[in-house]
Amino acid sequence: MRWIIALTCLVGFLANSQEINIGKVENKIILGNLAGNRDLAFGVKNILEEVVQDIGYDLNPSSTQELTVDILFFDVQKNNIQLAIYGKQVEVYQIIARGTLYKNGKRKKTVSAKGTAKSISTSTLVIDEGGKFSQANVSTAIKKLCEQLITKLKI
Repeated sequence: MRWIIALTCLVGFLANSQEINIGKVENKIILGNLAGNRDLAFGVKNILEEVVQDIGYDLNPSSTQELTVDILFFDVQKNNIQLAIYGKQVEVYQIIARGTLYKNGKRKKTVSAKGTAKSISTSTLVIDEGGKFSQANVSTAIKKLCEQLITKLKI
């Protein structure tokens, strides 16, 4: 019984946690309202860090593995149907990015991924929201994008 406890403690001390550094997240969108928007890049980096930690990695700036992301596209496609006082609005949020995994400073793998979130609302009274983005849908699309990048990179 003592050997089992001693072995368990030894394995716990010798086990190395997996570490990764989240490098640059750059907004490379050329056209549209979010072209060059630093807030979008900051938001993607925060959600990416959260997703990486959820799968069991520790964030370490001096890690030998580094993940960088280039945001390539972000858009909201809207479709409205209106009959008398009945209205239906469908919004599809799409974000596309390219992720690159580096190991010991050398590029190991590069993949692209797309995250989407759909919002459907129906009403009997039409209210204009002025074309603003839904923060919840943007966050959902970004989280799906980050999960796909990590899955495709096989971190």
